[in-house]
Amino acid sequence: MPTTLTRSLLTVIIPGLVAVAPWLVWLVQYTSATFGADENVVLANALIFALVVVAGSTCEGLGTYLEHRWDKQLEVTHQVQEHWLRYLSYSGEREPVAFRYLSRLVTTLYFELSMLFATPVFVVGATLLAFMRFPAQRCWIIPLGVALAVTFIAYFRFQARQTHEGMCKVRKSINLPARPVG
Repeated sequence: MPTTLTRSLLTVIIPGLVAVAPWLVWLVQYTSATFGADENVVLANALIFALVVVAGSTCEGLGTYLEHRWDKQLEVTHQVQEHWLRYLSYSGEREPVAFRYLSRLVTTLYFELSMLFATPVFVVGATLLAFMRFPAQRCWIIPLGVALAVTFIAYFRFQARQTHEGMCKVRKSINLPARPVG
């Protein structure tokens, strides 16, 4: 689980909210569900927040699985395991600037991976809402929903893949022995 508030917001809460938002709208508009909001607003908000966290954590977990598969694919080229362990075991007096850059890349990667799974769930829900609101337009709503889902998957997969490979390259570069200048 992420250790900082920013990382938690970007990798769990925001993707979770994206994933469940249209489904919450559907639930409230098309069912009698109120989450107890009439009687207990705090409990209703806690339930919704819990749902967002569970959905976001699921998206993050699926993204972590995908990252692990990519690590295996890049092992030969970038010696991912070796450089990851060297990075984790660094014990110098001062932390290299590259470590902060890698930390930012990790947050970016987990955001992209989480959104890779959250956006199709969002698009399916939004497509369902549009379909129910405008049933006569289903001939273009469904193909548009499919096109949007595929576009989001392709975009976030491409971005995450680039970020992942960049992390592998940076870790490999900072773990190489220093070369004399000149």
